[in-house]
Amino acid sequence: MMRMRATLVSVAAAMLILGCGGDDATGPPPQPQPQPGELRVTMTGGSVGGVVFTVTGTGMTAPVVSGAAVMYYDLSGETLHAVVTASSLSGEILRFTVPDVRQVAGYQVTVEQAAGTSNQSVAASTVTLAVVE
Repeated sequence: MMRMRATLVSVAAAMLILGCGGDDATGPPPQPQPQPGELRVTMTGGSVGGVVFTVTGTGMTAPVVSGAAVMYYDLSGETLHAVVTASSLSGEILRFTVPDVRQVAGYQVTVEQAAGTSNQSVAASTVTLAVVE
């Protein structure tokens, strides 16, 4: 009886040790894969007909203007300088392709100049641009 109890304790201990081993053989969890796609530049503010701005971030390609707007741009390295004009701008004004849309926080946009729908100067501080997914 004593021998059977010792055997059961040994088997239980072995099972406990093997069960606590974890998944060390498989290593750490895999890193998430990049999710290529498009980010958007959106605008809020007064009656704006044109805006000059800069977007900085890595891996930007293929900027495309939204709607009936017209765009002039220079994309050099990690900097996109753009001028977008239309009879009236609001909402999404531009899209561009990036290697990983989950890194949206790594893209910054700065308004340099803005003009109203009647071609009057508008304070850049009244126009808000944002890069969003």
